[in-house]
Amino acid sequence: MAEYCTAAQVEKRLKSAGYLNVADDDDDGTVSTGELASNITTGIEWAGGKIDYYVSNRAPAYVPATLRAGPNSWCSQRAVDLAAWHAATNGGRDCPESIQTAKDEAMDELKEIANDGNTIPGANISTSYNLSDHTPFEFLSIGR
Repeated sequence: MAEYCTAAQVEKRLKSAGYLNVADDDDDGTVSTGELASNITTGIEWAGGKIDYYVSNRAPAYVPATLRAGPNSWCSQRAVDLAAWHAATNGGRDCPESIQTAKDEAMDELKEIANDGNTIPGANISTSYNLSDHTPFEFLSIGR
C-alpha cells in the first residue's frame, strides 16, 4: 500500500532536529537500511495509520486508499509532521519544540476532520452511502 509521504520528505523535515541523531543508531555517520526501517519507515507507517483512522471516521468518510493514491499534499504534509515526531521521540527521546508543535497541529487538524466534519483540501469525499449512516426518517423524506 502506498504511504502518504516518503522517507526523503521526513529526512528533510528532520534536518533541523539532526537527522543523524534521530536515525543513526550506531553513530557511524550514515543511516543504514535497517536504521531507516526501524526509525523512519515505522514512523511513516504509524502516521499513515493515524491519518487513515481519522479520515475514515468522518461522516461521510474519505477513502484512505484514494487519498494515499492521490497524492494529496495536505495528507502528505500531515504525515511528514507525524512521522518526524514519531522518529524524533523513538526510544523516549525528547524532540525539538518545532517538531512537537507540528505534530500537535497535525493531530488537531485530523481530529477536526473526524469530529467537526472539516474537509481535506483537494480530496473527494466518498459518494457511496451506507444505510447505517442515515436515520429512518431520512429515507422516508426522500422523494417528497
